[in-house]
Amino acid sequence: MLNAVHQIWLAGLGAASKTSRGAPQLFQELVTEGARVQIQTRGAAEKALRGVIDGVQGRINSRVGQVRGQAEDTLAGLEKIFQTRVHRVLAQLGVPKSEDVEALSKRVEALNSNIEKLARARKARPRVQVGRKAAVAPAALP
Repeated sequence: MLNAVHQIWLAGLGAASKTSRGAPQLFQELVTEGARVQIQTRGAAEKALRGVIDGVQGRINSRVGQVRGQAEDTLAGLEKIFQTRVHRVLAQLGVPKSEDVEALSKRVEALNSNIEKLARARKARPRVQVGRKAAVAPAALP
């Protein structure tokens, strides 16, 4: 291949030398023809290169998508394993679950509501004076 390129180079130098000595019109024709061939081959080479690049890029994008999907699946599996182990350790330590804490919070809210109702009912009862201290009338107790 290198030998063929070298011979083409030498042929070009020989043609340039002959045309510059005796036939300027022939030289100009060869330059024009050479420019035309260069444009055609450059366009074909660029088109072929674009095709190769597009193909490689498509394969790379496909492979990246596959790897990304595998990585997401792996991370999801690791997250599930991690959560399972954390729940197990928390249960062994006696830490209540979030559902237990939520149920307890609702019970505390209900108790607070009942206490407030009892406090309001107690304030609303009439008081009877016995000596110096105020006493609650027995009929007003719930």
